[in-house]
Order: sequence, then structure tokens, then C-alpha cells
Amino acid sequence: MVALASLLGACGPAVEGEELEGGKSTVAPAKESKAPGFSDPDAFEFAETGGVHAQALIGDLGTALGAPAATYSAISTTSNQWSVSCNFGGSRDISYIWQAPSTGSYTFSTIGSNFDTVLQIRNYRNASEILGCNDDYSTTAQSRIEFDSLAKGTALLIIIEAYDGSNSGGYGNYARLNIYKN
Repeated sequence: MVALASLLGACGPAVEGEELEGGKSTVAPAKESKAPGFSDPDAFEFAETGGVHAQALIGDLGTALGAPAATYSAISTTSNQWSVSCNFGGSRDISYIWQAPSTGSYTFSTIGSNFDTVLQIRNYRNASEILGCNDDYSTTAQSRIEFDSLAKGTALLIIIEAYDGSNSGGYGNYARLNIYKN
């Protein structure tokens, strides 16, 4: 579990052309340039204070809660945008922006996805700050992260990555993001 006293509030700038569900992102690709200091030379990170610009940014979920809060049907068609800290970071991924609707404890999971997932959550206002990362929660191939305390308005960048895209069957076609208030 990860405990957070509080983080900065409001979400960063809106991303044009967002689509929350469906097979392909309508977000325009960002200029590709390799970020220095990351272990995966093929991962492209597009993060700057106050905003996230990425080809695999699916959309802003607002304050959505539920099982699922979002689904994405074609992770195998996305690119490798993020280098996640709890696996090799060399797989295709998608990301969402989410904001805590009220102060409290929250659980994020990929239970129900049809492939081996890795889940990483970052501070949206400072995307280089990793708040949690999980691969294979309990005895499942899906992931789960729980935060003891998020302040109302805390903005998060939620990244879902396939565990290993180089293996056959490494990608499914259905990424599911569940968000619960505990």
C-alpha cells in the first residue's frame, strides 16, 4: 500500500481529441524524442510539469469510479510511451488522467483485462514522480494499487502496460481499469 498525505490539486491542461473508450486513440502523436535517464531506450516519455502529451494518452476520466471506470479494446495497436518501474518497461501501453472526487482511500486495478498487465500511477502534475507500480497482484496476472489517502482534486496519470509484448500472447485486446473508493 502507498500512503499519500496529499498532492497538488487540479488537473493539468486538457488534451485535444480525447476518446475514453474504443479501439484507437484520437490524440495526435507527440513529437518523438527519447527521454534521457530511462532504462528502456525504446520508450518515449512525453511529460512536463503541468501537462502530459503522449500518443497513448487515451483520455481524461474526470472523477469516474467503477468496474470498469474505463476500457480500451486495442492495446496491441498502441506504442511504448512510458517506462514503468516494476517490469522491463518495453511493452505497449495506454494512459489515462484521473482526479480524486473526494478525500479518501482508493483502489485501482486491471482485474478483468484479458492479458498480463502492469499498472503504474504517477502524479499528473509532475509525471516523473512515480506513486505506485504493481505487476501480478496476489495470484493473478493483473495488477492492483491501493492508496491510503488521496486528497480531493489529486490528479493522477494511470498507465497500463502489457507485461511482455515480445512473447506470443503478450497482448490481449481488452484493457480494463477499475477504480474504487474504499
